Amino acid sequence: MPLELPTAQHATTVALNAAAALALGGGMACLWLQGAKSSWALLRLRNVRRGARVGLVVALLSNTLLLWLEAAAIAEVPVAEAGTSAWLMLTATHYGLAWTIGTAALVAAIVLTTVSGAARRGRLPSVLGLIALAVFFYARSMVSHAADDGDISLRLTVEWVHLTLVCLWIGEVFIAATLVLPGPKQSLVADRFERANYVAALSTSATVALVGIFATGLFSAWRNLGGIANVIGNPYGETLLIKLALVGFAAALGGFNRFIVMPPLLAHERNAGLASDAAARKFILVLQIEAAVLLGVLILAAMLSSTSPPAAG
Repeated sequence: MPLELPTAQHATTVALNAAAALALGGGMACLWLQGAKSSWALLRLRNVRRGARVGLVVALLSNTLLLWLEAAAIAEVPVAEAGTSAWLMLTATHYGLAWTIGTAALVAAIVLTTVSGAARRGRLPSVLGLIALAVFFYARSMVSHAADDGDISLRLTVEWVHLTLVCLWIGEVFIAATLVLPGPKQSLVADRFERANYVAALSTSATVALVGIFATGLFSAWRNLGGIANVIGNPYGETLLIKLALVGFAAALGGFNRFIVMPPLLAHERNAGLASDAAARKFILVLQIEAAVLLGVLILAAMLSSTSPPAAG
């Protein structure tokens, strides 16, 4: 087996999860921005929809490449010769079933995102698009370590919720830091009010996601490690510790924004003159740092997905 193949699998898994996170975060942002009337919100809504579509297309391509790479790894053949193995994997294995479900969900999400962009009224297409992404994340969980207990189990459900919440947190932070909050800020009252509403919704969503991530992550770590003694001395436990450190750092950045930076920022948006735009610049900068840290979390999550946990032995 070529030495480069595991690296290619890890990189493709990171690209897949990052693209799906972008689509999920974009879908949530669309729900928050839909129905808004200000020029600021309408412009951001178009940008976010575009970003979500890009994420979905990249996720679809990455998912297809990952199937090919997995087939090459299992058959121990060069990637260029993995066509027959990929077809057999697709049609005769559990991985193929999960891949088919996930791919169908991504295609449905692309269609629904396009419909949502064309239909200016109603949130149903956006909601259905988020449901399709939830199905995709469930399919991804079907090929994780949690699937050892079956496709319908407490362990797999917890893994699914954990993966979905992690990608939601990453996606909404990235969307906010790159597509929504940066740029010129109009001074109309409606613009300022809707920016404030968006920031408040983002903060609340990230907080709820973080609580869920902590609870589900604790459960998964307990099941996968099999005991506190397995936290160190093995690749899985040590990688998990680094991931937890990055999550903790990202959570601290989010807490700094929520409790220190956000109050004067919202006061400024809702009542001009109480603060300067320095609060907005600081809020965006912290979000951008948080997004970079969370990219590291995605990379480590991809490594964990291909590392056998101690409890599996």
